[in-house]
Amino acid sequence: MPLPSRFVSGVLLLGALCGLGACGERLDGVHVTLGLEHRATSHGVEASGGGRSLTRTDGQTLTLTRGYVTLGSVELKPCEEALGWRLLRAMSPLGTAHAHSAGSPRLLGTPHVSGLERPDGNVLTLGTLRPAPGRYCRARLTFEPADTDAEGLRAAADSGVDMVGRTLWLEGTRVPAGGGEPQPFRLVTSNIASVEVVLDGLTLSEEEPTAERTFVLAWDTWLANVDLESQGAAAAVLDTVARSVAMSSVAP
Repeated sequence: MPLPSRFVSGVLLLGALCGLGACGERLDGVHVTLGLEHRATSHGVEASGGGRSLTRTDGQTLTLTRGYVTLGSVELKPCEEALGWRLLRAMSPLGTAHAHSAGSPRLLGTPHVSGLERPDGNVLTLGTLRPAPGRYCRARLTFEPADTDAEGLRAAADSGVDMVGRTLWLEGTRVPAGGGEPQPFRLVTSNIASVEVVLDGLTLSEEEPTAERTFVLAWDTWLANVDLESQGAAAAVLDTVARSVAMSSVAP
């Protein structure tokens, strides 16, 4: 029984693309090391002794005395597929499943609790991914509640904060515009927030098998425009934490 012409065409195209290295095969030694750091991105802020202070545009002065955020996962996103690969998918009689798990070569699924007691610019190594060779244009970071196996729980517990089941914990004081007594505040949430960050030309190949990328959390933007007395303040701050992520030039 002759094979369908559509199937034969798909096999021929698959062979051609594989010959060009488009099949996404794994290569030994190909890996990406990821890191995370805290850093202020504007003037008029201070970071010393584990505390962080900033003066908002409305005149309030905020000081963060304790702060922790849980980064649940980081997933590398390949660049848009080439036309030939999309044609192959269209012609193929077989379905293609897309699934990710903690063991995916493009997904770093180990949660990390990152604390502000770490000085600005001090990079926390998140781990190493071993994806297939290719171009990766974006990374998806998801902030979610820490489980009991999350990295960094001990440091948080040593400062009196239990981060199990929590995504964000911020404590500090604020001084109203014009001065006055410092007023304490605490923001805690177990919400989930995700963001996609553009990677700066991440290409992995046999010629360039390794890379390092560090993500920056711009802590000075977290409270810049949030009403700390509102009911949803903690969730709003977590969303701002996610939006503050950028790429750093610092290696893990």
